[in-house]
Amino acid sequence: MKFKFFDEINSTNTYLRRQLQVEEFEVIVAKKQTDGKGKRDSVWISNEGAALFSFAVRDNIELDEKITIFAGYIVYEVLKNYVSNQDKLTFKWPNDIYYENKKMCGILCEKVRDHIIVGIGININNTDFGMFQEKAISLVEITGKIHPVQQIIEEVVSNFENQFHSLNKNWENILQIVNENSYLKDKKILIKRNGKFLEKEYRFLRVDRRGQISLIGKGDSDEVKFTSLEFKVV
Repeated sequence: MKFKFFDEINSTNTYLRRQLQVEEFEVIVAKKQTDGKGKRDSVWISNEGAALFSFAVRDNIELDEKITIFAGYIVYEVLKNYVSNQDKLTFKWPNDIYYENKKMCGILCEKVRDHIIVGIGININNTDFGMFQEKAISLVEITGKIHPVQQIIEEVVSNFENQFHSLNKNWENILQIVNENSYLKDKKILIKRNGKFLEKEYRFLRVDRRGQISLIGKGDSDEVKFTSLEFKVV
């Protein structure tokens, strides 16, 4: 595992994406990102004190939607060791870790040639979330103490690397943990179509074996599945 450190960079994912040759599990770490992005080009506030890092893996085991969920599972398992009330730590499909009702971590996976870039942002010692101040939370706010950012990054990447090649073999167990600790359990969901949220309410059922989200509409008998979906919790 190699590390490259930057005080400031536009985006650790962008840096890796622009490299002609990518070394697997070389970790790009930034203290601050000026152009951090989330899913569907959403903004990710990237201030000093957060764990902001990316690394690449070879796309050679039919990863499909699994890779983002697997990365979330790894982060979830690491962060559990740092919070006393583990029940409040949950996985929100497809790419977020929440604590209670606030976002703590976001993940962005991007296919680039024969690699997948895994970008992770975890709120650790940072407390300034800009316009998302009411929607985000950090480890320091949860625990009241400063945490070792580099140590947490190393734990995430090391656990990811150790378990990556047995991902398919352990997939059912990973899914069970993800589903048992889903942020979406028992919540009402509105889905977005053609730029507008539909009035019909849906309920979360599970993340299935393909990494899709399975929902059931109010009054429906058949579930519906999505590989990609814009939605909000109400």
